[in-house]
Amino acid sequence: MRYLRTLLLPAILLSSCILSAQETLPPYHWANDYIDYLKVQGYLPGLSFINRPFDRPEIARQLLTIDWGRLAHSPTDRTIVKSLYREFFPEMRQLGRSEKARWRSLLKKAAEFLQLEIYNRSPAPDIKTGGFGETGLNYRGDSGKQFGDVAFHTQFGMFWKNQLTFYNNFKVFNRADSNYIGKEFRGLFGFVEQGYVSVHKKWIQAKFGRDFLQLGPGRSGQLLISDNSRPFDMYHVRVGGQVLQFSFWGIMLNKRTLKDDRLRTLAVAANRYLNGHRFSLNLKNRVFIGLSEVIVYGGPERTWELGFMNPFGIYYLHNVNLEPGASNGNVLYNLEWDLYLLPRLEIYGEFLLDDFQIDKKVPGDLEPNELGFLGGLRWANPLNLSHSVLDAEYVQIRNRTYNVSSSDWEKYLHRNEVIGYFAGNNLERLEGGFTYWLRPDFRVRVFSTFTRQGEGSVAGEFNQDYLNFTVAEGYSEPFPFGIVERRFRLGLSAFFKPHPLGHIGLEIYWDDVANYRHTAGRDFSEVTARVSLWLQWSSFRQWRN
Repeated sequence: MRYLRTLLLPAILLSSCILSAQETLPPYHWANDYIDYLKVQGYLPGLSFINRPFDRPEIARQLLTIDWGRLAHSPTDRTIVKSLYREFFPEMRQLGRSEKARWRSLLKKAAEFLQLEIYNRSPAPDIKTGGFGETGLNYRGDSGKQFGDVAFHTQFGMFWKNQLTFYNNFKVFNRADSNYIGKEFRGLFGFVEQGYVSVHKKWIQAKFGRDFLQLGPGRSGQLLISDNSRPFDMYHVRVGGQVLQFSFWGIMLNKRTLKDDRLRTLAVAANRYLNGHRFSLNLKNRVFIGLSEVIVYGGPERTWELGFMNPFGIYYLHNVNLEPGASNGNVLYNLEWDLYLLPRLEIYGEFLLDDFQIDKKVPGDLEPNELGFLGGLRWANPLNLSHSVLDAEYVQIRNRTYNVSSSDWEKYLHRNEVIGYFAGNNLERLEGGFTYWLRPDFRVRVFSTFTRQGEGSVAGEFNQDYLNFTVAEGYSEPFPFGIVERRFRLGLSAFFKPHPLGHIGLEIYWDDVANYRHTAGRDFSEVTARVSLWLQWSSFRQWRN
């Protein structure tokens, strides 16, 4: 072991002198709800919800620069912040060991205010070991069915002064849905959820490996790249500062089996890739704007396309100028905004452009436009009711969005899950809720959703009814298209965190469903309940020769 350390330490020291690094906070982590609450309350103005998931040191910096004077007047909010301090104190401690005296001063002030202990300063790297897991008991009233699920994550990380990160998160679980691609061993499933090396300097960050990618401020989901998809194997580079950032990435998606027998002479499955680039703008922590272009492409024996890996090109122009016979890709654009123009009020939205028809010369030009829209608001302390948030969100995604008429490998899917919005396409959804913190460790939420979703799916066939009409006749179709399933949900959830190492969750809701699974007249109502327990443990030790 001592010999291994002798070999590794020079490489770590060399890298840390050049770059710095981050650990990603998973989208399902309990701290995200705390951050969401504090953000709309105005305590974390610098966090950008259009660029997620958050990095843990990024959260630590925001917590250290919090407005202590204002926080002193709210015991509930102060205790909520203290819970996050305990969770992110290792990252704060790394900041306190940095060369900048500012962070050491802020760490000392925060620790004194919240009565937390500052560990001894040391230049040695930290080693993180630990794990977290969730177990739940579920009940569905339509059949009286009860079932339990368990998921456990092991963690290992190595961190050098917030300058270099090696991180692994391995997940083992006992229940997989019907879309799962993977093996089962004695009733258990498992895969590496996160496994990457990340480096970062003030104006540039680079990551290589498997991790989450989540773009857009939507809370129920995001239109372009969402938390619905499994983590990606990718390279990801971000350049810029607090005001303007430019990022680009390349993702290797899972292969898809070829359906065309003529293509199967070349290969059994098609290779698939997703390249993207993006500008994001922060105007005085009040206006956040993002603009992205991505392309999905592939084919049997297809490799990376350098024209799409070029971060400074325009994918659409390269796509339409490929040589004859080459396989084109599916280009999508997304515009996002997150506005804090009034105190304690957030207005956000996304607009997705998949395909837009301009010409009307041939029947193929009658294809309806493939678009998506998401808009929402969050209002903190409505009608002066402290420690509460009122929220609403509307989503509309048109038929055929994320899908393609040919080249099955261009469907906007990864491991059978939609890369964009979790519910797919041909739908509209309205969601609203009210969250109230009765105590710093206990909150309740009342919520309702109404969804109308037509037939078809991203993985299914691409409807081409418009080809049966002439340009003179024109073509139009109802939205949503086909037999529409309607679902109204009314529910209550509760969250209780009695100890830093764990929390208990409860969710119960009533569904009223019409035309279930797009079968006319198939209606029913049911009650679903879930009780869950989350436990976590981690240990930070310093590397010693």
